[in-house]
Amino acid sequence: MGGVDFINLEYFLLRSQDFFGGIDFSYLPTWVFMSIWAVIILGMLLTLVLLVLVVYAQIRLVQVEHEGFHAIEEKEREQQYQDEEVEGSGKNDRWQRIEELAEGGSEGDWRRAILEADIMLFDVLRAQGYPGEAVGEQLKMANPIQMTTLDLAWKAHKVRNDVAHGGESLPLTERDARTTISYYKRVFEEFGEI
Repeated sequence: MGGVDFINLEYFLLRSQDFFGGIDFSYLPTWVFMSIWAVIILGMLLTLVLLVLVVYAQIRLVQVEHEGFHAIEEKEREQQYQDEEVEGSGKNDRWQRIEELAEGGSEGDWRRAILEADIMLFDVLRAQGYPGEAVGEQLKMANPIQMTTLDLAWKAHKVRNDVAHGGESLPLTERDARTTISYYKRVFEEFGEI
């Protein structure tokens, strides 16, 4: 296909000049022309100011976005550093101590293991942002969709309450102790604590 050669631009320009040049504006007072010029100048100034504001807003938006990305990266780096520090510092020592108590031969050790595991559960839930002054309150605030081991946590906490309130008079078998500790273990594994 060829170019557009059937439009005569010169003809249109001459006709518009004849049209606008042929109109007599001499009957309009001078203040009308001055008002039109004032509106044009104010419009240009306003356009310039708005253009500067748009450019400033765009530059500032890029800066804020850049700072936000750096803040997120810094937070991720800090979290990674803390995770490495936790792994290196032996945070699992606490869990290993609980397991040692659970593998002990006496009911007293099993009771201590359950109580220690519940204290650890409280700390883990608090670190995850669950509000409450006790594990029971924290578990009430937990969402089963977000915490898939919520049922196990409740079962383990119920045994802990029985142990804490029943004291030495409550019979505790090795099987019950190991089952309860395995519940705690699965909860801690879900949160990446062990």
